[in-house]
Amino acid sequence: MTSGDKTYFTPESHRWATKRPMSAAVRAGDLLFISGQVSADANHKATTLGDVKAQARNAFAEIKALVTAAGGSMDDIVEIMSFHKDVRDMDAVFHVGGQVFKKDYPAWTALGMLGTYAPGFLVSIRAIAHLGKGKKKCVTPKSMAWMKKLPMSAACRKGDYLFTSGMVSADAEGKVISPGDHYAQARVCYDRLRDTLKAGGASLDDVVDMICFNQDARGMDDAVDCWCNEVVADLPVNQVTSYTAIGMTGFHKLGMVGVYRAIADFSEGPRVATNIPSVHWYGERIAGAAKKKEGRLIGISGQVASDGERNIIARGDPAAQARYCFNQIRGVLAKHGASMDDVVEIISFHKDPRAWQPVMQVGEEIWGKGRGPAWTPIGCTGLYLEGYLHEIYALAMV
Repeated sequence: MTSGDKTYFTPESHRWATKRPMSAAVRAGDLLFISGQVSADANHKATTLGDVKAQARNAFAEIKALVTAAGGSMDDIVEIMSFHKDVRDMDAVFHVGGQVFKKDYPAWTALGMLGTYAPGFLVSIRAIAHLGKGKKKCVTPKSMAWMKKLPMSAACRKGDYLFTSGMVSADAEGKVISPGDHYAQARVCYDRLRDTLKAGGASLDDVVDMICFNQDARGMDDAVDCWCNEVVADLPVNQVTSYTAIGMTGFHKLGMVGVYRAIADFSEGPRVATNIPSVHWYGERIAGAAKKKEGRLIGISGQVASDGERNIIARGDPAAQARYCFNQIRGVLAKHGASMDDVVEIISFHKDPRAWQPVMQVGEEIWGKGRGPAWTPIGCTGLYLEGYLHEIYALAMV
């Protein structure tokens, strides 16, 4: 299905998705956004139960089918984000990834999760591919040499975009630095981010989207404070980037408490940030949505159900909180002259993994059934304020 310059892919293998406000993949310009793939049949029943390697192989096979249908190949994959029911399975999934990707590895962020659609799914893998012309450049600075043992690059650049892997607090050999210390690890990770951006020909001024994942949700304050007070302290609020903070179950190595991933855009012009007063970080150095002036990609901070005074909206009501989050997304997009039809990807994070169903029912009010953004629902351990049931992160293309 095509609308404007966006093409929506939901093949017969994803028949179950035609009943939801989502697409298996969405192409907008050169970018293809692929929803979290799981090991399932066409009716969404989990397959290869209990075998994480088999589930990973099936998920990558689905990604390959979707990117092929869009006119590309696995060589065009520039970013992977994998969510693991058991963090101890990460190395097994990396092993499968090493069979899928032979060189020019994509950026890859691996995260623990509480779960996704149903208990039988052990891993969910979402991806972004760049289908445009030009050579893919994959870089890994010396400070992150440990990544070279895995099928990932610190950053992957193609065309106007650069995607980073999740930055972690480790030395070049992979030994964890400052185990358990959120602020100290944040500082290391932001330094690693600078190294990676520089190696890819970018800078912090090119970043249009940031996500930080914390093993303990209480570490979000340290992560955000370090970012706002040390990294972007000199920027006016109308030039900052989006920033999403989520609590997850764990990361690749014991002692890692934070993971930081970014997207940079090389389009012309300065970064432009927008926000609306109905979010409590309005006026702080975190954008509701950010893009390059001449760019197409809009990074949208994870939206939550609280007003400008941090009062929780619709406490205990999953559908009402989701509706508020979507209205917040609509509001920040409008500031960029965009609409909900421009949303190409959603990752919805839920305190209760089962909440994906009422949230998608609210999504039907916006996109209807069988069409909409690539959508990945994930169970998380914590959000910024007690009382939030979800945080809804999105990307849009104008």
